[in-house]
Amino acid sequence: MEWHCRDATAVSTFLGELFGWTFIHHGQRYRETSPEHGPRIGLLQVSDRPAGETQQAFIAIENLDEVLVRVPALGGAIAQTAVDIPDYGRYARIRAPDGTVLGLFEPVVSMSPT
Repeated sequence: MEWHCRDATAVSTFLGELFGWTFIHHGQRYRETSPEHGPRIGLLQVSDRPAGETQQAFIAIENLDEVLVRVPALGGAIAQTAVDIPDYGRYARIRAPDGTVLGLFEPVVSMSPT
């Protein structure tokens, strides 16, 4: 997965602090998560389009409310408050410090045996 953003340094720092991910720097414009420290995600710094004009990807997380509380303190903002999807989960969108919009998704965990 790759996100386009206006400031790869700011977004990688924001996501690193929010989720504990480690990023490998590939020059000034590209960052990539290290597979042993989170999902493989690339961040490409682009200047020819507004932040967030990319495919909307969602990061699956265990506790949406816990993450949303931490976003403003790290320089981000809530772009869309949490929305419940019955029998499926909850999602919200956050805005990284450079304006890039990222989706967060908390799936419903089934307690029934399979």
